[in-house]
Amino acid sequence: MTQDKMRKIITACVVAATTLLVFLLTVLIYQWITIGVYNKRIEKIEAENAELAAQAESGEALADYYEDQGRFWLALEQGWINAEKGE
Repeated sequence: MTQDKMRKIITACVVAATTLLVFLLTVLIYQWITIGVYNKRIEKIEAENAELAAQAESGEALADYYEDQGRFWLALEQGWINAEKGE
């Protein structure tokens, strides 16, 4: 093997290794960005879930209140309560 052939082989190996390294680093950076985006989405969804859970808990108290009010108005409509006397 001549000196010129050896130099061409070494140059080709270095180019191939450099190309592979650049490609792998590009994939790695893309994966880091994707993981960051998904983590932000997860945090946002967890915050929304916590907010909805708090609204559901407060909504139960409101539902009880309006259920009582609904029963009162239904009783008035049916004549079970005399509106003039407030019974």
